[in-house]
Amino acid sequence: MKDKFNYIKSSINKLASIIEAPEKLIPTFGNSTDSHPNIEISDTGQFSYEIFERGQEIKRDYALDLDHLLYIVFRDITGSMAIEFASKNSQPNVDIRRVRFQKQLELLGKLKREWEQKEKEYQAGIASQIQFTDYAGQKDAYLRYLIANGFLYSEAIEKANTKFP
Repeated sequence: MKDKFNYIKSSINKLASIIEAPEKLIPTFGNSTDSHPNIEISDTGQFSYEIFERGQEIKRDYALDLDHLLYIVFRDITGSMAIEFASKNSQPNVDIRRVRFQKQLELLGKLKREWEQKEKEYQAGIASQIQFTDYAGQKDAYLRYLIANGFLYSEAIEKANTKFP
């Protein structure tokens, strides 16, 4: 078991160095701590990626194989890195998710093209369910302007949605 943990740890550290992942994002191995990702290996050899908070399990993903485990790990790591990047590099009139998603794909692509493609498909699903809200601030200001100038809310929202889709 220890050999498997060492091999997984070595693989994760090698990949983490490629994208310069902060140490704080690297999971523990067989030693769960509160609010920090941990990797476990069952007696049957099943890999799992888990997170506990206040003693309660908040996430557990089972991996089919080592490659799948690494994808799960780096999907979280690159997601955290992308969120931090987006918060520091937000652009006016651009939904912050666009910046985040693009950065996460860039990071995953440095590790493995298949992971990048898998995440791209996942992100497309999110974007189709929850539309990007570029120009949200301008749309809101325009909506308030229209209402203040006598438009009914239903008319104002229709005009605002037309101008800022």
